[in-house]
This record gives sequence, C-alpha cells and structure tokens, in this order.
Amino acid sequence: METLRQSMSWMHTWTGLLFGWILFFMFVTGSAGYYDTELDRWMTPEAAAPVEVGDNSVELLEMALARATEEMPTATQLSVTLPYERSFSPQVRIFINGEDENGDRINKDLELIADGSDAPTVRETSGGQALYRLHWTFHNIPRELGEYLAGLAAVFMFAAIISGIITHKKIFADFFTLRFGKGQRTWLDSHNVISVMTLPFQIMITFSGILLVVTTFFIPIFVAQYGYDETTVDTIGSEMFGVRPPVERVGDPIAPLDVSVLNAEFEKQFPDERVSFIQVTNPGDVTSVARVYGNISDGIVRVSPYVEFEAATGEVLSVKQRSVTNSDGVINVLEGLHEGLFAGPILRILFFVSGLMGAGMIATGLVLWTKKRRQKLRGNAQAERNLIIIERLNVGMVAGLSIGIAGYFYANRLLPLDMLGRADWELHTLFLTWLFFILHSLVRPPRNGWIEQLWLAALAFALLPILNAFTTDLHLGNTLPLPGRDGNMMMAGGDLWFLMIALGFAGAARIASRKQSGRSIPDQTAMAAPVAAE
Repeated sequence: METLRQSMSWMHTWTGLLFGWILFFMFVTGSAGYYDTELDRWMTPEAAAPVEVGDNSVELLEMALARATEEMPTATQLSVTLPYERSFSPQVRIFINGEDENGDRINKDLELIADGSDAPTVRETSGGQALYRLHWTFHNIPRELGEYLAGLAAVFMFAAIISGIITHKKIFADFFTLRFGKGQRTWLDSHNVISVMTLPFQIMITFSGILLVVTTFFIPIFVAQYGYDETTVDTIGSEMFGVRPPVERVGDPIAPLDVSVLNAEFEKQFPDERVSFIQVTNPGDVTSVARVYGNISDGIVRVSPYVEFEAATGEVLSVKQRSVTNSDGVINVLEGLHEGLFAGPILRILFFVSGLMGAGMIATGLVLWTKKRRQKLRGNAQAERNLIIIERLNVGMVAGLSIGIAGYFYANRLLPLDMLGRADWELHTLFLTWLFFILHSLVRPPRNGWIEQLWLAALAFALLPILNAFTTDLHLGNTLPLPGRDGNMMMAGGDLWFLMIALGFAGAARIASRKQSGRSIPDQTAMAAPVAAE
C-alpha cells in the first residue's frame, strides 16, 4: 500500500508535467505585469509628459466633465480620472458610455493634457497591460475559458507546492545544498534552492490567484440563485458589492455638476484626502448620481473612500470609508498582494524577481521530469521517442516564449504606425515568433536547441535598447539622469531591464554551452529551476 509520501510524489510529478508549460507562461507574463505601467510608457514614446495635478484637481475635473458632456450629452455613464503615480494614463482620462440613435452601445475614451486639449496621438499598442492580462486570459480564447484554465492551473500549482513540501523530507536542509556537475542531482538541488527561497511568495501568489478567479467557477451557482437574464449581473453587483443598479434616464434636465460644491462636501467627510476620480451616471438628468473618490491608498488594500451624491440636489446618499472590514476586504488584500500595486521600487523588484524565479522553478521541474523518465524508460523505444519530443518541446516552450516576448517589443517599434490592427499584430508577433521557435526546437537536438535559443534570447533583448535609439529620441543617451538634466527614468528603466534580462539569458546560454562540452551537467539543459519530485 502506498504511503502518503509516495502518493504525494506521484501527484507532484504528474501535475508538474501536465500544467508546467501553462504555469511557466503564466509566471513569465504575470511577472511582466509588475511593470505593466512602465511598459505602457516605453511602448508609447510619443506620449505627452504626465499632467501634474498638484492643487488643481477641481479645475481639471471641471474641465474634463465639460468636455465629456460636450462629447456625449446623453451618456449613460461617464468617469474622469486624474493621473497619479504609476497610473494607467499620465494624462486626464475620460471614459464615456452611451447609446447611439439605434440603441446600440457606444463608448469613447479620451485623454486630455493640463490645458484641456487632446493629448498627442500615440501609436496603437497592446502595451504592458496586454502582457499582464495574458497570464490569466491567454490569447484568442473566450475570457471565461481563460479564467477557468488559469484557475485550474493555479489549483494544480498549489497542489504541486503542498505535495512538494510533503515529498521533500529534508527540504530546508536541502536549501543549503547545491552540488554542481552531478547531473540530475544538480538540477534537483537547484530546484530545491529556488523553491524554498521563494516558497512564501509561491504560496501567496498561487492561493491569491485561485481566489481572484474563483467566482468564475461559481457562475452556475449564481445562475441558479439569480436566474440568467439581462438583470442578473446588476442584481449580483448590487447585493454582493453594493453597486447601485442602473436607472433609465427620464429626460428632465438639471444644472451641470458643480465640482467645487461636491469637493467641499468630500473634504468635510475626508479632510486628509484629495478628489482624484469622479463617476457620474445619467449626467445632466434628474436621475443622475455622482460618486466622488479620493486617492487610491498606498497600502496593500487599494481602496478609495468616496461620497455618493444625488446630482440634482447635492444630497449625500452614501459614504464609504477607506477601511474595509467585510469579506470584500479579504479579496482586496489578496488582490493587492497578488498584483503588488502597493509596492515601492525595491519591493517591486523583489516581486518581479520572485516571479521569474517561480518560472525558473517550473522550468527546472520540466527538465527533471524528463531526466527521471529517461532513466525509467530505457529499452522502451516508443516511450523514448515520445520523451525526446517532450525534451524538445521544453526548449521551445521555455526559451522560445522568451524570444517571442522580445519579438513583441520589436513589433512595437517596427510595425508601421498607421497599420490596421497594429495592437493586435504586436500580440500576433509574440505568438507567431513563439510558434516558430517551438517548431525550431522540434528539429534540433535538445542540447543544441537550448544553446541556440538561449543565446538568441540574450541577443534579442540586448539589441532592444539599440533599436529604441534608432526609432525614437528617448534612448539611454537622453533618458539617463545625468548632471544638468533630469532624464526620463520611466523610459530608461525599460532599456536597462532589457539589458539585465539579456545578461541573464547569456549566463544561462554559457551554462548550456559548458554542459555540451562535457565539463558540467550531462544530457539536455534547461534555463532555471521548476517542479519535480525526488
């Protein structure tokens, strides 16, 4: 009869194989999400300088609301967001929902600079936000299906972590053991070291990821409770999250919102806050409701206090404090930890590096899986042929993805600015490049495939700052802060990160090259450290 440890070893090994590639993709793209805003800025070099809000928040909001009313007088909802540190847009942003004369839903998304004029047109790009979204929605599949897949992968990852802890009886002793040149033992030592080093992060990121998509799995329960019609989502939002259900316009006009009056009431409720966001339903109509929000907090719980007004009379309808004490607060805490939005520069680097080490843990596990199978399948010709295919696919799925992501940034700089569907083609370039190198890995011996693709990944990232210098004026020669100039660290940071990533791939490629010469670890090579069992 199997012992608990033996059954956990079996689970750990097979979950590592089945979901390893998916989880590697999720960890790499999710790690990029920690710098989604910075990547957005790097990928839109034409963007105007960020708007400095200072004490001008009321004036900026009034200007933006007037513009929004001019754009769509009968909007069903509009919102105005002022920029803050690491905000999605460095300009004043207006988002308007409404309907056209045929009753079809339309929306407008505008950005204004400080004087009220339109922000400069920037290139169409998927940006860093798309890389971040890929880690749970994937690409060209329904969003719900992507969330199901991400949730299942996270569940199996959590199972692999827990079973791995149980399997490794001397896990903390092994953390201090790293033996080089010992073949499979070296890979297992590397796997243990990386796994234990980032264990708290891996548990947090996986568990919080499960909870963030768990409502997707509850959809049948919601439908059974609330039915399935046009009002279902509104009813759930109202009962679970306090979202006010939409009300139809009645056509009775009211005076334009006086932001200064709303701001005065908001400051009375929250003396230490500044208005940074306004949301208005049915603007200009007697049914209109306005919510005035304060700054997003700097802590883990990213919650803005708000005051809700009846727009026609200015009567306060509700007030929400910054503190969150209900179950919604638990989700906010986990979401804050998962996304790292509260993190300062140093902690953000640690989140990013921990995410990449998680990808390394998975990649090493994939290598260990093939190594263990090779020992057990000797003499079984068909099984060995299948294993060779898996070994080669490991190359394309790991190193090939990295080259594909580099290709994504090349597409941002090289695709014609007036190209139809340009943003989509940036993502298409990522996946087409990845597919090419998956095919490349299938026709090359695993050792050669690792060496070639790792060196190519290093070269691709190293050349990105040079490409940036040839295609924009915002290159390291102009963006680094030097004596006598402020520079632009948002743009410089992108180029510097690409160079650091290139150095990492170059180091991995050198290890792979030494391995082929017989001076290090025998057999095929991998890039970092994943999920295998003893």
